[in-house]
Amino acid sequence: MRRPLVATPPNNLREIHDSFRYHKSICLSFKLFFIFIIVVSFNTGQINAQINLQQAGPNLPAPQDAGVLYTGTGTNAFYGVNLVPFGPENGDLEVAPGFLTSGQTIDLHMFFPFYGGWYNYTTISVNGYMAFATVLDQGPTINVGPDSTDWPRVQDPAMIAPYLCKQQITQDAIPGLRTGVFFRLVLRQSLFGRGSNLNINPEGSIQPSGFFGQATSQACPGTPGSYVRCDANSDYFLEEMMRWLQEGVAGANMFRADAAVIVTWYNTASAVSGRSDLDDGQLATYQVIWLSDQAARLSYAIINYDKLGFDAADFRMNSRSGRCRALFNGGNHTGLVDVDPTQLYKNSPKILASRSGVPSQVRGRYMFRVDDVVRPGGCSNKTGGTYPMLIYPNIVNMLGEMTIDINAMCLDRTKTYILMIEQRETASCVVLNPSIARCNIPRIYDWGTKTLFFQPQTGKAMDDKAYVGYVYFVPPTLDPMRLDIGNIYNWFKNPLPYTVMPLVWYPRNFTNPDLNPIDTNMRIYDDSLYAVQLGLYVIGYKEGKDDSLKKFRPQYRTLARLATYSNRNQLEYRFRAQEETINLYQVEQWYLNDWERMHDLYTYRFGFLKLAPLRGNDNPTQPPTMLSGLVSAPISLHFLWTTNNPEFQTTSYSAADQDARTEFVVKKATEMCHDWYDEDGALFNFIRDTETNASCPCVEAQAKMDLGRFMPHPRCSQEFRDITCPEVIGAENCYMSAQNVYGSYAGKHDREFNINNQHRFATHYGQVCCYSKDGYLQQTTYQPVIKVIENFFYNPGFPMRAYEFGSTPYLGQFEVPGLSAFHHDYMPYFLCCKYAKNRCQMFYWRRPSSSCQQYQPPAVGYGMGGGTWGTIDNQKFIFNEPGVYTLLYIPQTENNPEVRIQVRLERYPNRKVDFSLLGHYMTQADLVQPSNITVITGIAIEATGTDRVVVTARGDTRRFRYRTNIIVGNLLRYFDTMRLQRFNGVLIYVNNVQRGQPEIYVVLEEAEIGFKIRESYALDIDRLSMFQESMGLLDIEIGVPPRYGVRPDGDNTRDQDIRQRYNLPRVAGLIRPFPDQSAGALYEGLTLNDVNAEGFRQQIINNYRVIGTGNQGTQQNAPGVLNNYMPNDNMFVTSTDADKAFEVFPEVAMKNSPIYKSAPKYENGVYRFDYKTGVDIVQLLQTCRDLQQNPNIALQPLQSQLTLQIGRELCPDNPAQIIAECGDSVPCMYDYTLFNSETLGLEIQNLWNQYNLDRTQVMRQYNSCGAINVEYPEFLTKTPAFASGYLQGDVVRFGCFQTHWIHGDYEYKCNIVVDYNDPTRYRFEWNKGNQPWCRAREIENFLKWLTAIASTIGIILVIVLIFLSCWCIKQRRRQNRGDLKPIRPGSVSPTYGRRNDAYEPEKGDAFSPSSRASSPMNDLRSRGPPPQQQQPIAATQNSSFMGLNTSV
Repeated sequence: MRRPLVATPPNNLREIHDSFRYHKSICLSFKLFFIFIIVVSFNTGQINAQINLQQAGPNLPAPQDAGVLYTGTGTNAFYGVNLVPFGPENGDLEVAPGFLTSGQTIDLHMFFPFYGGWYNYTTISVNGYMAFATVLDQGPTINVGPDSTDWPRVQDPAMIAPYLCKQQITQDAIPGLRTGVFFRLVLRQSLFGRGSNLNINPEGSIQPSGFFGQATSQACPGTPGSYVRCDANSDYFLEEMMRWLQEGVAGANMFRADAAVIVTWYNTASAVSGRSDLDDGQLATYQVIWLSDQAARLSYAIINYDKLGFDAADFRMNSRSGRCRALFNGGNHTGLVDVDPTQLYKNSPKILASRSGVPSQVRGRYMFRVDDVVRPGGCSNKTGGTYPMLIYPNIVNMLGEMTIDINAMCLDRTKTYILMIEQRETASCVVLNPSIARCNIPRIYDWGTKTLFFQPQTGKAMDDKAYVGYVYFVPPTLDPMRLDIGNIYNWFKNPLPYTVMPLVWYPRNFTNPDLNPIDTNMRIYDDSLYAVQLGLYVIGYKEGKDDSLKKFRPQYRTLARLATYSNRNQLEYRFRAQEETINLYQVEQWYLNDWERMHDLYTYRFGFLKLAPLRGNDNPTQPPTMLSGLVSAPISLHFLWTTNNPEFQTTSYSAADQDARTEFVVKKATEMCHDWYDEDGALFNFIRDTETNASCPCVEAQAKMDLGRFMPHPRCSQEFRDITCPEVIGAENCYMSAQNVYGSYAGKHDREFNINNQHRFATHYGQVCCYSKDGYLQQTTYQPVIKVIENFFYNPGFPMRAYEFGSTPYLGQFEVPGLSAFHHDYMPYFLCCKYAKNRCQMFYWRRPSSSCQQYQPPAVGYGMGGGTWGTIDNQKFIFNEPGVYTLLYIPQTENNPEVRIQVRLERYPNRKVDFSLLGHYMTQADLVQPSNITVITGIAIEATGTDRVVVTARGDTRRFRYRTNIIVGNLLRYFDTMRLQRFNGVLIYVNNVQRGQPEIYVVLEEAEIGFKIRESYALDIDRLSMFQESMGLLDIEIGVPPRYGVRPDGDNTRDQDIRQRYNLPRVAGLIRPFPDQSAGALYEGLTLNDVNAEGFRQQIINNYRVIGTGNQGTQQNAPGVLNNYMPNDNMFVTSTDADKAFEVFPEVAMKNSPIYKSAPKYENGVYRFDYKTGVDIVQLLQTCRDLQQNPNIALQPLQSQLTLQIGRELCPDNPAQIIAECGDSVPCMYDYTLFNSETLGLEIQNLWNQYNLDRTQVMRQYNSCGAINVEYPEFLTKTPAFASGYLQGDVVRFGCFQTHWIHGDYEYKCNIVVDYNDPTRYRFEWNKGNQPWCRAREIENFLKWLTAIASTIGIILVIVLIFLSCWCIKQRRRQNRGDLKPIRPGSVSPTYGRRNDAYEPEKGDAFSPSSRASSPMNDLRSRGPPPQQQQPIAATQNSSFMGLNTSV
């Protein structure tokens, strides 16, 4: 088809008719010009592959004599200065005239994300929008958004509307006027099998593909339609759009466009305009370029306004029917974002064509990120109110020395701009271009979200203060953007497994610091900007004394530079990581002298690596001033101890050298371990606080459900499928305290303890509890006994002096998140247990694991499915009634903060409704038909001094990427890369095992109350082929600590008395509806009588439902009658004073609005909510089963028709299967029937049974003796090795290896010890005994033989000693008697010392008196000394020998 003549006609056409002589020349001129038009039009779509990149775009400044053919001003002869080529000659299709008003729906052939939804289609209308649902265009004005539509009674469609108002394409054939709505789809070649992801050569030329040498209709497989383009020009177009985005949107350099939709509204007119309006040029030309990546994760929109000739859709622009609007609408009241929320735009939307969000590029251009909640890119001219800044990266390492890019106000290079950080210092900024400022973030000792304020520093009265954003500061241990140095735990091994470690980073993270950012010729996409030399620095960390401050504070020092690298700035490294290596035993530059390397180096127990641009003026003797760079995770520095160390000099590398390095590390680690042992021993005994106030749960089931005090360890838990931490290898699961351990005032020694004076305060301590496969605590005292190999899988958790998540204000000793934990706890573990030999017990003496003796179980409650509740005081019921309810309220007392939790219950929609009937037999109001069952769709959490947290399920068709919204302080928070985030008094972490953040944990730190929130039971929806997206309901688990006096067994008889005696608050809410009444039996189950029973139903509604929510007329009491002791404001629609500034952000609509809102007709009459009791469910199932199985029913035609109608409208599918599968499970029967979903019915059956089982284990009080303190673990074994060795009834037997013998008492049992004088007093302890210990068999045998020999020798020596003693005594006595004389030779008696004439006659007789056997002197004489000369005695039968047998 020939193109119409579009050249500018002469000023006076009459001259042509008046001057016939010029007729031939003018005709010839028109012919030549017409040929020129055709040639140029044919070549417009052909982009010269060799053209320079900077000259490729149509946005170059136009010279003064530029020709003007259609619109705008510029060098482009056919398109406006800010439009990309369009029209049939560029592959566009035109919206058919019959679809101009209602819109023509086109296939996008891939998913494009927009405002939380995924769309593979769009509807293009002449009324200035790209819609994704039916648009109500009745009347003169098209209304969309939460404030302008009565959804769901009427439509609120999602749409991209660059200029939304009634418009037309003129039907008058005006010569020279070309109009229409054009569209095309551009796809990258790599989407269709091209091997390389890049189609642009480094020099900028397009690399053609042989596969795409065929016809255009065959070039894009599976994409019918001539509006689809996927050739080399498409790749070039996408590259050019990426350059536009990089120059205008912060963070867009990380976006790779793989597809784009280009829609152009060309010369549209107002819907009621006449010929005069067209003649006056009151036409509009504008364009939308919608880009996405292949994964449908990121999406951007570029809007180009060439001209806007009218403000409204009525005569002469008098705006009786409302202004035209430029907006992004999320649809279904999820939020609306204006393109330009300024007063000038509100007065006249035509100003969009003369202003710009990227002034450095062209007028009339605006950029937005639109994949989730729409965020404006570029800059804005708003001067009042609140405007959200776009910040990249918005996750910043707390060590600072990083840069962030900001989109805020339109910038002026002649002004100075600063970035103010909440509660901290300011950051200096430089202007890259009028749209982007780059700010240098200083070191911020903090963890959590900080509000940022951006403004110029020109005059106090003129400063714009509308621009507000936030940045999340993280410790280096949790930084998702940290430097990649390979497997981090290889850095903690001795010897190092590799001498060369990997180093990976993305080159586009670094820019040349020597380039002048004020240079107007510098472009962000310019490759030369990223050419820079990088240095890899080692930075040591310690907490030492600062003499100037007289305090101990964190200290950083640059120790050395390991290597230098060239940042690769080639085109292929835009989205590709640069991979290098690190030689660990090579140091390029030391910043320590020899003495410091021999002494100060060992005071830094650990450090980290930093990759930063290299300065040319580095002083070798002075640590350099670091530029912005990337920081690694903490690492051990022991690889530096043997590198260029004067104390350890090596000349060559060999196996012997490696052994020498290892031994040197062992030696130094032993010394450092001893130093730490002495240092830690001089500090306060923090075990008293951790064991008293944060004693570990006795079994894992308690730790799993104690949500307020403990959480799964983010690095050491199978719950998060992350078990990579080396310090607790062997534990099945580890849990850590969810907040700093809170100490309590215990009173002085001269005061009596009073519980009313037990004021709690936050410490910097933490607790870690690890459990075995059987769910029992692992004990540090048993680790040396069980460990038999070097890396044995038994490493218990231990308390921490420095809590890993830090302690506010994150400034001083023990308080820096992550780093303090490594300095005081983790690195001493490696020094004593991994590097040094036989020193692990020293570490565990300082860090003994908890014995769970002080642990008290929590009270656990649950709300799940279709209103099934298990309260924290053991009440079970099913409650259904829409509205907002107080789930839990705890008033503030002297020792406790105020706690407020509300839940939103909504009627679940009837999933039998067929959406395809919309427009045929169904209206918009009938799409959401509520059922008679309510589900939890949102929860709001707040306590004294904390941020308000609101977690909601996303609405239908919005749960593809994110299944839940997490809104903190009226801002939507994302947990894609940062799974654990800390806010004011609140800790939130997400389990990312399933896609879409369906499992969320929220902890109120001071209150110690935790929540586990799951969407659709955290099911893997990708595996459920019958579900396109998740079901859209929440289940909530709550854990309340015992400090609030809630008995888990439900015995509330003395609740009021205990509250008064111990000054405890009254805990009440839907999760504890009757605090003054006792619950039923402990093991009593849920019965049919507990389903919406009138005995408790109306009390719950009157006491806990927030006024103004739910069905009208169901709340009987007047406000302030029954629930006057708790606040009654709706936390979902109100904001705190600190959060009101962010109420203008679009995500607030997601928080305020219910996700299953129904039309007003479904709230009254026959559609009014009709709750079902247990009897109703049973009768319904029996009736429906009879309709299904009874052959006597439905025999007559009329009867058959009636039963079919009843079964279709009232009965669930297959009621007989419900009865068979659910059995006596009331929750299963209830949910299965009213949801009409087998998946939801069986899931709640399993979950309810598991909940009751776990709750029984959790509320049990375990008695503990603690672990046995083993002092001599060498060669000692424990039997059973991994069994529990601390609970009542446990028996522990110690033994030795077969090479050793056991000594001491080796068998112990944990028993109860009762004071029989007072049976109410008892304790649990092990039986008494001596320490068991082992001795080697060789030594034992040697000692036995040695003992035997020594004993024999000893006995002999004793005998000899006795003999010698007697002999010596005898000799001494003889010496003392000097008158002794010898006995006569004839006497057989021994000599006697004196002569006795009375008994010895002068003449010898045969027998003397002394020789008689009966003489007592016989024995005395025998003891005398022998005579000097004694004759031998003959052996005769002399009677004197008989005296030898006579006793004295």
